[in-house]
Amino acid sequence: MDNFAELEQRKTVSQGRAAVLNPPAVTSYPRPQVTWFRDGIKIIPNHRVAITLDNQLVVLGTAAADAGRYYVEAVNERNGENKTSPSIYLSVADVIAPAELVAPVIVIAPKNTSVVAGASEATLECVVNARSPDRLQVFWKRNGVRLTSGVDLFGRRLVISNPTSADMGLYVCEAALRNSSQKSTEAKAYLSVLEPPYFMAKPKRSVITEVEKTVELHCQAKGVPTPKLEWFKDAVTLSTLNNPRYKLTSSSMVLQVRRIQPDDAGIFQCFAENMAGEIQAHTNLVVTSVSPSFTTPPSDITVTDGTSAVFICETSGAPKPAIVWRKGSQVLASGSVQMPRFTLLESGGLQILPIMPSDAGNYTCLASNSEGLVNATIALTVLSRTFISTPPEDQRVIKGTTAVLICTATHDPRVTSLILLRYAWKKGTKPLSVSIGGRVSMKEGSLHISQTWSGDIGDYTCRVISPAGNDSKTARLEVIELPHSPRNLQVALNETDSRTVLLSWVRPFDGNSPLLHYIIELSENNSPWKTYMDDVSPALTGLLVIGLTPARTYQFRVCAVNQVGRGQYSSETNRLMLREEPPSAPPKNIVASGRTNQSIMVQWQPPPEPQLNGVLRGYVLRYRLAGLPGEFQLKNITSAEINYCLIGELIIWTQYEIQVAAYTGAGLGVYSQSVTEYTLQGVPTAPPQDVDAVALNSTTIKFTWTPPPQQFINGINQGYKLLVWPEHCPECITMVTIAPEFHGSRHYGYVSNLRKFTWYETAVLCFTTPGDGPASTPQLIQTHADKPGPVTQLSFTEILDTSLRISWQEPDDKNGIITGYVLCWEEAGENETRVSQTLSNSTLAYEVTGLTSLTTYTLQVAAVTQAGTGTATSSTISTGLPPELPGAPSNLVISNISPRSATIKFHPGSDGKTVISKWIVEGQVETVGEDEEWKVLYEIDNPPASDTLEIPNLIPFTQYRFRMKQVNIVGSSPFSQPSRMMQTLQSNPDVALTNLTVISASETSLRIRWEPLPEAAYNGNPESVGYRVRAQRADGLGLPRMETVSERLTREVTLEGLEEWTEYDLSIQAFNGIGPGPWSSPVLGKTKESVPSGAPENVSAEAMSSTSILVTWGSVPEHQKNGHILGYKVLYREKDSERAPQVQLVNGNQTHLLLLKNLSKFILYEVQVLAFTRVGDGPPSLPPTVERTKDDVPGPPVRLVFPEVRLTSVRVVWQPPSEPNGIIMGYQISYRLNINDPNKFTTVEVGSNARQFTVTGLIPESAYVFQITARTQQGWGPSEEAIVITTEKRERPQPPRRLTVPQKGVESNKLRLHWTVGGDGSSPVRYFTLQTLERPDGEWKTHTSSISHNNTSWEVDRLKPYTSYKFRMMATNDVGDSAFSKETEPVTTLQDGNTRFCLSKYRRYTIVMTAFNVVGESPSSAPVEVFVGEAAPSVAPQNIQVKSVSFSQLDVEWQPPPIETQNGNIQGYKIHYWEKKRQNETEKELVLFVPDTSVHLKNLTSYTTYLVQLSAFNTAGDGPLSAAREGRTLQAAPGAPNHMMFSEVTGSSLNVSWGAPLQPNGVVEGYRVVYEPTAPVHGVSKTVTVEIKGNWQRWLKVRDLMRGVIYRFKIQARTISYGPELEANITAGPVEGSPGSPLQTSVTKSASALTLHWSAGAEGAGPVTGYVIEARPSDEGLWDTFVKHLPPGSFSYTISLDRLRSGVAYEFRVIAVNRFGYGDPSPPSTAMSALSETPFYEEWWFLIVMALISLIFILMVAFGLLLLGQNKKYRSCGTGKHITTVEESVTLDNGGFTALELNSRHLNVKSSFLKKNGTRSPPRPSPGGLHYSDEDICNNYNGAVLTESTTLTEKPTELSESEVSDSDYEDEQPKHSFVNHYMSDPTYYNSWKRKPKGVKTGGGFEECAMTDAEGGYYQTVVTQHSVGGVYTPTGQPAPGTRTPVTGFSSFV
Repeated sequence: MDNFAELEQRKTVSQGRAAVLNPPAVTSYPRPQVTWFRDGIKIIPNHRVAITLDNQLVVLGTAAADAGRYYVEAVNERNGENKTSPSIYLSVADVIAPAELVAPVIVIAPKNTSVVAGASEATLECVVNARSPDRLQVFWKRNGVRLTSGVDLFGRRLVISNPTSADMGLYVCEAALRNSSQKSTEAKAYLSVLEPPYFMAKPKRSVITEVEKTVELHCQAKGVPTPKLEWFKDAVTLSTLNNPRYKLTSSSMVLQVRRIQPDDAGIFQCFAENMAGEIQAHTNLVVTSVSPSFTTPPSDITVTDGTSAVFICETSGAPKPAIVWRKGSQVLASGSVQMPRFTLLESGGLQILPIMPSDAGNYTCLASNSEGLVNATIALTVLSRTFISTPPEDQRVIKGTTAVLICTATHDPRVTSLILLRYAWKKGTKPLSVSIGGRVSMKEGSLHISQTWSGDIGDYTCRVISPAGNDSKTARLEVIELPHSPRNLQVALNETDSRTVLLSWVRPFDGNSPLLHYIIELSENNSPWKTYMDDVSPALTGLLVIGLTPARTYQFRVCAVNQVGRGQYSSETNRLMLREEPPSAPPKNIVASGRTNQSIMVQWQPPPEPQLNGVLRGYVLRYRLAGLPGEFQLKNITSAEINYCLIGELIIWTQYEIQVAAYTGAGLGVYSQSVTEYTLQGVPTAPPQDVDAVALNSTTIKFTWTPPPQQFINGINQGYKLLVWPEHCPECITMVTIAPEFHGSRHYGYVSNLRKFTWYETAVLCFTTPGDGPASTPQLIQTHADKPGPVTQLSFTEILDTSLRISWQEPDDKNGIITGYVLCWEEAGENETRVSQTLSNSTLAYEVTGLTSLTTYTLQVAAVTQAGTGTATSSTISTGLPPELPGAPSNLVISNISPRSATIKFHPGSDGKTVISKWIVEGQVETVGEDEEWKVLYEIDNPPASDTLEIPNLIPFTQYRFRMKQVNIVGSSPFSQPSRMMQTLQSNPDVALTNLTVISASETSLRIRWEPLPEAAYNGNPESVGYRVRAQRADGLGLPRMETVSERLTREVTLEGLEEWTEYDLSIQAFNGIGPGPWSSPVLGKTKESVPSGAPENVSAEAMSSTSILVTWGSVPEHQKNGHILGYKVLYREKDSERAPQVQLVNGNQTHLLLLKNLSKFILYEVQVLAFTRVGDGPPSLPPTVERTKDDVPGPPVRLVFPEVRLTSVRVVWQPPSEPNGIIMGYQISYRLNINDPNKFTTVEVGSNARQFTVTGLIPESAYVFQITARTQQGWGPSEEAIVITTEKRERPQPPRRLTVPQKGVESNKLRLHWTVGGDGSSPVRYFTLQTLERPDGEWKTHTSSISHNNTSWEVDRLKPYTSYKFRMMATNDVGDSAFSKETEPVTTLQDGNTRFCLSKYRRYTIVMTAFNVVGESPSSAPVEVFVGEAAPSVAPQNIQVKSVSFSQLDVEWQPPPIETQNGNIQGYKIHYWEKKRQNETEKELVLFVPDTSVHLKNLTSYTTYLVQLSAFNTAGDGPLSAAREGRTLQAAPGAPNHMMFSEVTGSSLNVSWGAPLQPNGVVEGYRVVYEPTAPVHGVSKTVTVEIKGNWQRWLKVRDLMRGVIYRFKIQARTISYGPELEANITAGPVEGSPGSPLQTSVTKSASALTLHWSAGAEGAGPVTGYVIEARPSDEGLWDTFVKHLPPGSFSYTISLDRLRSGVAYEFRVIAVNRFGYGDPSPPSTAMSALSETPFYEEWWFLIVMALISLIFILMVAFGLLLLGQNKKYRSCGTGKHITTVEESVTLDNGGFTALELNSRHLNVKSSFLKKNGTRSPPRPSPGGLHYSDEDICNNYNGAVLTESTTLTEKPTELSESEVSDSDYEDEQPKHSFVNHYMSDPTYYNSWKRKPKGVKTGGGFEECAMTDAEGGYYQTVVTQHSVGGVYTPTGQPAPGTRTPVTGFSSFV
């Protein structure tokens, strides 16, 4: 391919118009494939861009964005040559208004096109421009019909697949704008289909004629264009022969050979030729005379509708036969007849054009001449044309998916064979090979291509081939895929901006789909990748990354996105660290607060981390006076960890302006906004001025003053204090605070309520918040005088009929100078008798005379001062009657009781003939008794005339008893009688707890102790008293932590779950059932230091070299430090290594970086950082930071061997370097003769995957030096060298010799082995292998296989101390391994030099060592001093005691280990405890700190044995655990029973069973079963309670239920008390699906047995599985199970009379059972007596015996009269009211099984009628063992008894003989007796009556049946609902009688 001929071009086009760019011309064969590009981006045709068939680029509706550089890339597909054209620069000008529409304009018009028939396709092209292109529509028409098939996406191309003559014609391209009135435009083109010539008629292969005849040779050909004919005879053109007898027609279709001559015989050829090709035909002319014959007989043909049919009918004969064609009898063509569409060909054939379906049929060809006639008949079949009905469509599929090109053809039904109809696919012009099940397959004509890839892109043509015609359609398949990753991603620092970097990459392959955008991700400081930009233009190959943070490391990666999705990311860039900058933000949250009056504390937080821009180094703080222009003073804080500063030496109460800035290594950042703050206020330094004080009256002093100068106040003037104190009592200061006013004004203030007529010192001071200033000079002021107070000690003496003597003392409050007294007296109530007398101030007694005898007088005495007369003191006295002691109050009644007061109402005693001056109330508090102390509770002077008194100030919830007395002028009365005892109401506590102490218990707990609340301060029920402890962080953060203690005597509690190393304010309050009391004053406590709970933040690692990594980190968050950070530990190890990480220590909290050195090269390391405190290490940072050391030159390759050595060649084999130090890029093999220049090597380089290389062309029998070197990106590393000899005489080496181990090289865990190298076998030794044998029983093990061939000694390490070993070695050369060497003599390693001594603690020791052997001891070593510190305790705590406190608590007490075994200061104890035999599941650990030596183990499992072990610990560790001590918690109430189940449910009975509680919490002693109907039955709601003793019986038989009633069952277990209930409901009666009742029940009797018969009833929902028989004896009336588990096929059962009680009638019924349960019982059988013979007492002679016992009858009548008299008190019992609630209680202590029935008998101890049915009968108790309770309530005496409570108790008795053996009892026939006979009749039940003790009128009753547990028999307790007004037990003696129980003898 030549170069492009043209140079750069420039083209300008108006905006909106079309730009047509012609590709530059280039000469190439074949025609090159052209691709257009714009600015380096491949141009893909779209709705605005078209590429024509001539490779023109058309840009439609140009816009400014289309301007740019365009060029083409031409590729010669044959040789792959690639050329890029010169650029074409497109400019866009002449802007058109955007809204203007441009009518469609055809830019590239379709061209007239010619194709040869049989071509795969013909393409017409039409490119149209318009504005807007989005609204442009282009379509194609032919013959006015719009074409849809073959039109591409944008309508620009019309593709006609497999064009034929039918496709010829005029095609129109029409364009229009949608929804526009713009005129459409069109262009036309003509499609011509050229057809190669084909013969319509051609000469026969042989023509026989006679001489002188004329022969016509026909040669008719057709084609498009019409072919040209030319004749040849014997390969010579006729024009050349120029024979006049050879005559051609004008069209040369017929050659006439006239007057045949013999030389005319020969080969005549006819050639037809046009633009599409040429064809030829020939004939052999034979001259003779013959009759007609068929040279080519006609044959049947099949043609397609619309085509032509040509019948061949070639004949020979001379003269030439005449041809006639017929269809039936109709002549279609002959020499004289020519029907339309039927043409007789020159050859004699018949052509039908066009074919119609009606042309099908048989045709006959007749040929005749003078010699004869021949004919032949043939058939014509017309088929419908085959065409592709569903053509394939253009597709774009994703790489790897399956592409399906659908191709379906419609054909004539007669074309059914796949051979006749077949599909063929072509890709381009090449047939496509398809296979069944292959990647490219064809299914029903459609093409399936799986796992598509770029090689599948192309044009695919579906061709249908059939006898009815062929058709083809073409579609385009495009395979798109994910774009490749961008290549050569580079990142570089921006020299002008440290916050940006330059990122560049090479555009990747777009996956055959235009790139949509790029995604750029970055990793900051090894953090996870995050998206930086997700929509980068696909046109870019570089980007300025902005917005980065200085001093951080970044990595970048880029991926491309196309229509398919996101491609792979590019390889990561090298990590790039940005330059540091000064912080771009100031420190935040700056807070300044005045600390003192001369200092300000400033605190701040670091700048936001993104704005630090580097490693924070410290801060600069500057400050100056606010508002003044002075310069700033600076303070440099050189630690980034310090975020506070105390500014000192400031001016008092002055405002300062403060700013803070941070700095990094790059410089100082910006200063913060100024904060202003005052230093704290000082106290004033000057007193108020011009102070004046003056007394206003007797109790008030007025002050006036002027404020002190402002500059001496030193703060905000908070006010003034007026100070007043008595002259001789300086400490008795009265102070009044006055608020300040305007500073310059005169201030004044008052001090009131002073004592009258008293000298006071006065002063004034000014104060600020910090305190008081100096006071003014004191002034002495006296308050004014006032009226005096009342006189005191008024008393009377010498009381006579007409005179008395009155005396008094001066008033306590004189209020001035007493100038005298005024004495007044008058008769009581007679004011007009008043007499006054003024006395001197010295008179304190006066005799009053002139009084009237026996008259009551009121006397008053008052003192007088200058201010007036004071308050008078008065008293009443009767003349002639001296006053007496008052009488005692009486009838004390207490009311209005409250928590702190009560009111007493009483009758006052006599007043003692004078006025009562005082009431005194005394009380006994808490303890009330005759000998208890009485205390004065309340006194009231001059009490009012009232009979009530409220006593205040009582103690809540306290018992009191009061007494009182009254006092008059004579004295006190006696005390009243004590009141009743009362108790004040409860109140919440009103005393705050004191003596709070806090101890740091652990890192997360504080222990607070307090003085418990005194009992007198409980103010409520002591059981409700408790404490509530509150812990609040001292800094106010977080929520308070509350802990409640419910035990009133508790003195301490430990608060768990606190934060480490944190100060807390703790306070406590008491509470009771009423409410809480006041909180105590808070105390401060701080938790202990702990290990940090968090790791350092922002850990990053950056490789500095191939052996070093710089690790940086931030601080641990403040709330996670948990103490003083003492330093950091950096942990690092190779990634995925199993070895423990290496640790480097960084002491101190100021250093936050560390350079890790001596690392392996190009190794990925995991780095973690942790902080540690005094207590220990915190957690390491997560996730580990991963960093790889930089690469370096590699180490030498290893294991260099030469397995194949020939005379002239060597194969060298090696392994990669053990230290690759990077990615191995390749290897270099260098070799030279050993005698040559050592620097002249022949060098060969191989790839990184090579592990061997064969060197040829060597010199035989020569020594060569080989060197193998590896290379990384950093260069070539050191070489591995070996010598090899080119010889074929090689053998294995000899083993090493003389292996020795010198004793001086032997140590405890290593030794040195020496040897001599053996022969190398003409092949150099490459390495040695060492094996060791551990004696005496060890095996040989390979110790190492990498000992260099140069070594003759080796240090053998990893040995055990004081162990005997043997060693052996072998050598390896290129041929193989040698034999093992001779074993060494046994060698014993030395003892371990580490010796442990038991030394004393806290001592300094000097240690020297000596060695010794059998000869003696060596000299001593140099002394070494050591100091022994703490060790873990060596003994466990002592005297451990475990005490049971409650069901969930154990108390553990112990004593510390002996002091000599503590080995340091004991810090605390660890208590391990667990449930016995469940240590793994339940073990817990509790840590306590000294001084505690006891602990409460709480929340334990009830009644469970625990094992407890203790250990002590100190700073050195934990001591040994003590021996386990056992303790068991107490019992508690059990849990609910496990489950409840019901079985054998019938309409009247059921079995209920249950499981033992899952949580017994003790020894289960029994169960309580309670059941009742869920709704009242006949108005009765009856609850039955059954108590079962023992744990083994967990089921109960309940009988005589009522059918259809729902019963609620509740079951409780009991240990020390009952636990929760398990509840379930059950409906009495058969369940759904159970069988029906058996039918036709009957009983027949024989001499010894009864036979029960029945028939089967309905089966129910399942087959009957068996039957149950129930029986009811006439003496009991209850149905009971008689026989169980009868087989389902049985319908009768025989019962021996021996099993029944003689003389008792029985009824029977049958119940069917299936898998659903019991069914309904059958109707009962007739009653049948169990008598086997007539009893003697029914015989006639029995009447004679009865006559003899008439005396007995008389005695019975007498006894009945006695009973009648005894029962009179029962006549008033209840009258049988309707019962609504019934309760029964039954206690069963038999340890056996229990059955219970709802039948109101108290205890049914029935005689057994079952003996051999598996149920045991109860033993009959002895009558002497029965105790009858008289607490029965009767309703009537006539036998209808309503029983509320009846108790039948069976006392323990000795067992009778019949009870000793079960078998004896069950086999013995019951004794028949007189009593039994009559007791079987219920009419005799009421023959004995009982005497009731009392009457109960409650609406319910309770029954209790107790049975002896020793019986073990089946106990039945029966109760029954009562319906109606009376309730009569069935089968029992009536209440109130002494009738014995059935079976008891009545004659005891």
